[in-house]
Amino acid sequence: MLLVGLLAAGCKEPTGPEREISGAKIFAQNCARCHGLDGKGLPEVAGVRDLTDPGFMSTISDERMRRSIRGGRPPTMPSFPHFSEPTLKVLVAYVRALSQPELQLPPPPPPGP
Repeated sequence: MLLVGLLAAGCKEPTGPEREISGAKIFAQNCARCHGLDGKGLPEVAGVRDLTDPGFMSTISDERMRRSIRGGRPPTMPSFPHFSEPTLKVLVAYVRALSQPELQLPPPPPPGP
């Protein structure tokens, strides 16, 4: 029974040709409510970071960003411990790209179910 539970937990975020992982979609669904779709941060959210600031973003390693996403940043940023490693990798790459306008990111989709 434990094995079945572990296998089911590991399949929450399947990847591969049957399901593409989109950093823009993950960001829109989980991060934009505070950071805004553009990553600049919503003025009504106290202490939110501007993820488009290249100076600030250059001081953060990918590992630190993964830890912040997984564990949150109390008291305002929630944690996302359920994200798989592939999901985190794609999300970190997307967030990193927000501070690099030369990459010409496509706009994220609107948040949805």
